[in-house]
Amino acid sequence: MKRIFDKPAGQVMVLYTAALAFALVGAVALGTDVTLMYVNWQHDQKVADAAALAGANYLGGGIAYTDSTGTAYPTQTGCTGETSGSTSAAVATQVACTYAVNNGLPAGDITISEPTSSKIKVVAAEGTLPYFFGKALGMSTYSVSASATANSPGPVNTVNQGLLPLGLQCATPCPDGSLVAGQPVSFGNKFVSSSINLPGNWDWLALDGNGGKVLQDSIANGATKSYSVGDTVSTKPGGTNGPVSKGISDRESRCPSIPDPCSGGNPSSIPPNDPCLVVVPVVDFGAAAKAGKTSMPIEKFAEVYLDPNTTDGSHINGCFVTSIVGNTLTGSTGSAGPTAPPVLVN
Repeated sequence: MKRIFDKPAGQVMVLYTAALAFALVGAVALGTDVTLMYVNWQHDQKVADAAALAGANYLGGGIAYTDSTGTAYPTQTGCTGETSGSTSAAVATQVACTYAVNNGLPAGDITISEPTSSKIKVVAAEGTLPYFFGKALGMSTYSVSASATANSPGPVNTVNQGLLPLGLQCATPCPDGSLVAGQPVSFGNKFVSSSINLPGNWDWLALDGNGGKVLQDSIANGATKSYSVGDTVSTKPGGTNGPVSKGISDRESRCPSIPDPCSGGNPSSIPPNDPCLVVVPVVDFGAAAKAGKTSMPIEKFAEVYLDPNTTDGSHINGCFVTSIVGNTLTGSTGSAGPTAPPVLVN
């Protein structure tokens, strides 16, 4: 007996080492499972964020739900809370579901709620994720859940400088949803809208004052003043082809060479500082369909991409865009054209 316990220190050290090794292995094993839990939660949070933001884009009808041929975009179905139909709230749920599924979660793990005119909530919850090392402790599965709510700030009501001095005709009251992203727009020969008769006016506006050089500079670089929905603007009669052509040429010469952004759907490949991406005031020339200087209120704002291939001193073609031009657009009411980007609120 004395020999067995003759040198106990070495034996205890072995026992301590074995116990410590077992504890470290257990800690590493549980740490691995916790890390996987966090990775899965982080993925679900990113999916919920992306889905909520995608759905919020369609709240209020600011973005067309169909492509240039009128065909509805394909959507994934099966998410809890998703609704059918073509209302903006219903479309928002369908788009949110599509984004969630396309980002790696089954529709059954997605719950969509609170689709209003300006808010949508997406919850991503996975309930049967397997433990790896935790199984040794009798744990088989765990669940993770993440949620995101996004608000669509809505249409823009103020342009802080840079407004193109060209009025876009829309009879009062210009209906919501009338300026749909991706749809073509033409300002007609010599800038006279086909729906009105403004001899000598050519649809140009005197935003920075009168004079051909002032109009040219405003066309090339945008107006220097800020304008809001409801502000009164004046027509610019007698605008000659020279200043108009020079202003358009100056603006187009700075436009980058990009694929045609008006080929269908809401253009998404436009650089934010592209000079061909312009904001124009929407007005009703109808009551002022006569020669001479006339004033009318701004009804809305529209965002248009000018097609450099067909835009010159006598004609403008392009398409409507629903997006943001740098930091020039602010506000949340009074327009049916460009909209500020949606934001996550939690």
